[in-house]
Amino acid sequence: MTKRIAYIDYLKITAMLGVVMSHSLAATLSQNPLSWEWHLKNITLGLVSPAVGIFYLVSGALILSSKHTDDIKYLWTHRLVKICVPFVIWSAISIAVLMNLDHSFTWTGLIRQMAEIYHKFPIVPYWFLYPLVGFYLISPMVKAFVDKATPKVLDYIIGVWFVTNMLLPYIVSILPKKYGIYFTANPQYNLIFLGQAFGYFILGYRISKQPINLKSQPVNIAATALLFLFVIVMNAENVAFHLNVPVIGFNSIFSLLLATELFVTVRTWARNHIHTHKNQQRLALFSTLSYGVYLTHGFVIQVIEQAFRIVNPFAVFGLTTVICLAFCYIVSKVPKVRFFLLGISWK
Repeated sequence: MTKRIAYIDYLKITAMLGVVMSHSLAATLSQNPLSWEWHLKNITLGLVSPAVGIFYLVSGALILSSKHTDDIKYLWTHRLVKICVPFVIWSAISIAVLMNLDHSFTWTGLIRQMAEIYHKFPIVPYWFLYPLVGFYLISPMVKAFVDKATPKVLDYIIGVWFVTNMLLPYIVSILPKKYGIYFTANPQYNLIFLGQAFGYFILGYRISKQPINLKSQPVNIAATALLFLFVIVMNAENVAFHLNVPVIGFNSIFSLLLATELFVTVRTWARNHIHTHKNQQRLALFSTLSYGVYLTHGFVIQVIEQAFRIVNPFAVFGLTTVICLAFCYIVSKVPKVRFFLLGISWK
């Protein structure tokens, strides 16, 4: 049995709930801008904005720390299978459900959309899996690099990634077009050679290996709170004054900083908060079910909103979370079936 890492479980659960909440908000966030209801949604969106970034940081920390990552046979017979088989199954189910909601289901349409899965997301919430699968495919190479690299080299690579993938695109987005063109990457020959998601994986590994400094915890908590406040206020300012300062989304500098601070804060906090064995088991259970919730929540939200006409995002979030967790928990008790549907070990 794999040894559990408490702070990783905390972060996986946080990211899972954040993703469900952000997608629950999506349909109504543009309604009644700057009303008190909108501000409540904006505050909530700000709080969950680093969810995908946290997921990628955790994935990098786990995969690049694993002794199995340089084993290509293990990658293709275990790791990729656990991710891809449930993804393909739930893609087909999601497409079928959404086609039925639109009264447009045909087997030909389902097969065509499944055939396009390589270059087209089956449903929008599944976009995050594409960088993850890509990272898995090259993880043996990355593992060989990080095992030999010094912290200084890792920091250099992260720095290059930050400038080329985060800072320069950010500068382009906030400058007038006539000035931003000077910082826009050439689509054929550019410095975005790592990809915005890729840097998160490396960064997650890097900070997971950094010694914990308990004295810095108050600073981490304060920085996290200030970043949350900035993201919430700035997103409101964007709407009020028609600005274009990206603060939401994993490709935003501020979401990156917020995800990083949360990672460090939770890791430090978990060091001094030891749970009973029973509570550790509960934590591990919710963490294990997180991938199943990622895969099922997208179409569940659509069913709740369209079939049952529930539009309150907080009600949608609550119902979706309960339904998905309950379903995944039941399936997790069935050997073999849980492997195909949730990616949980066969036995």
